[in-house]
Amino acid sequence: MLETDEGSEVYTSSSSNTWPTNGYKFNKERSGCENGSTLSWNDTQKSVIMSGDLSDKCYVYFDVWVPTIADYCTSGTSLATCIKNFGNQGSDVSSIYIHNSTLANGANDNSYRYAGASDQVNNFICFGSTTSPCPENNLYRIIGVIGDKVKLIKYDYANSNLLGTDGDYFGETTPGYYKGNLSTINTYYWNYKETNIWSTSAFNKTNLNTNYLNNIGTEWANKIATTTWKVGGNTYKNIAETIPSVAYQNEIVNPSPGSTSTTGETEYSAKIGLMYVSDYGFAASPSAWTTTLYYYDGSDTNRTVIRTINWMHMGVWEWTISRNADNPCYVFSVHEDGDVDNSYVGGSVTVGDGIVVRPSFSLESSITYNLGTGTINDPILIN
Repeated sequence: MLETDEGSEVYTSSSSNTWPTNGYKFNKERSGCENGSTLSWNDTQKSVIMSGDLSDKCYVYFDVWVPTIADYCTSGTSLATCIKNFGNQGSDVSSIYIHNSTLANGANDNSYRYAGASDQVNNFICFGSTTSPCPENNLYRIIGVIGDKVKLIKYDYANSNLLGTDGDYFGETTPGYYKGNLSTINTYYWNYKETNIWSTSAFNKTNLNTNYLNNIGTEWANKIATTTWKVGGNTYKNIAETIPSVAYQNEIVNPSPGSTSTTGETEYSAKIGLMYVSDYGFAASPSAWTTTLYYYDGSDTNRTVIRTINWMHMGVWEWTISRNADNPCYVFSVHEDGDVDNSYVGGSVTVGDGIVVRPSFSLESSITYNLGTGTINDPILIN
């Protein structure tokens, strides 16, 4: 007896002469025999085992099964381990891709990263609240396991209730292809001092690494690891005009501090940062990873509109942490239609506008899984 749809509890008789495996799970509670024999599932042999002393007639039930991280993890296990266990089941099960040397066009850093269309990637996590259901303002999404730490990004944009109206606050914006539910979206300069040096940014120091941490509270701030952020960026040609794997090398592995006139630091230590350009690039389905990031909007001939297969795209112009090393006043940003391009850091120049923000950070490696399947309605909860 096979369930017709997930959770429907409606079953239809099957005439197949083999036991179902992929997409189904044995239902021990419903299965049974008329003369008292017992049934169990042997996962090694992928078969049903009947135990009894009499000839019997049995009914075997299978439910539609969509695997989640909860099937490969128990409460108290390292969250990073849980994600890796889930990823090891294959990307067709988990939407997690292992970026090792065998993955075509990947980062080749042994990271585990979620990729694909938003409604197909179940990487939601509740952070900053223990309320059920999780308040939307506390929903985050897991970028992946980078090194030994789980990296998150806020699901929807952060407003002034988290980031404040001091620092590099600018104002409000009107959504473009916006996918979220906020009625108001606040914007921030990247650096009102009109330089793309991250250490001089009040947005970094005040809005992200003071106001945000204070507003989420000490308990949650202590769950966030101090990270060495790669803030050197690189040239426009080496990031926007490349595919994600090349951008990763130029942005993370070998960032450029720029020419003499634009030289800045390549690393900055803090808890809170923003997404990298390569984080955004690798969040798209692997079919996009041979596309130049500037063409992630689909404007290149015969290209897919990649924002539709990229879970990280939310539809409003958004800052990244990566500077354009060609020009001291520009930083890479994700535009509303999905491509990666330049934006002016802000300040008195008329072309400088505020852009929306999603804080990104890594959890301490000691953080453990509690429960949850990772869907937007059942996000992962941590201990």
